[in-house]
Amino acid sequence: MDYENMDKKMLIKILRQKDDMLKKLCLEKEKLNYYANTDAMTGVLNRRSGLKLLDKGLNLSKINDRDMVVCFIDIDRLKIINDTFGHEEGDKLLINTARILKESIRKTDFVIRMGGDEFLVVFPETTMKEINKIWHRIYVKIEEINKNSSKYNLSLSCGFYEYKKEGQSEMTASDLIKNADFKMYNKKLNKKEKFDDKCINNIN
Repeated sequence: MDYENMDKKMLIKILRQKDDMLKKLCLEKEKLNYYANTDAMTGVLNRRSGLKLLDKGLNLSKINDRDMVVCFIDIDRLKIINDTFGHEEGDKLLINTARILKESIRKTDFVIRMGGDEFLVVFPETTMKEINKIWHRIYVKIEEINKNSSKYNLSLSCGFYEYKKEGQSEMTASDLIKNADFKMYNKKLNKKEKFDDKCINNIN
């Protein structure tokens, strides 16, 4: 293109058009990256991208000689809620759970939807002592939702596992998840769940 013989206004117009096209391409790329890494329903990380990030976080903890905590979460009685109130209500419960988790954790933490009614929250370079304040915020928000719900209560079963820098150098991300899942499952078994036609009771 002969820029030297081109009218100045036309040149500015063409350059602006190119700039707009580049911006649109960048936005499209960001959208593609977002949808590739995000669970469509809840907006948290999907399993594939989340586990990659967990693996990187664990490696950093090993390199920096720092602890890490993971929490495996299962939404109690989601199947009963789906069967009783419909899948739309069940989807709403999943979305609300993800929102509460995202709003309560720190910028360095992240949430993964593992599938179905299961989530994993990762707390990089953190100890269990530091988790209490964060988890208190989550349960305060759950209580607020339950106060305004006449159909059922949101209840979570959670299992925490802490990777400690001493003596666990061979541990993998899969090991962390399995240990946290095992603790969650034991807590779930110990819960006494009650259900009737009108209300599902929260017994955390």
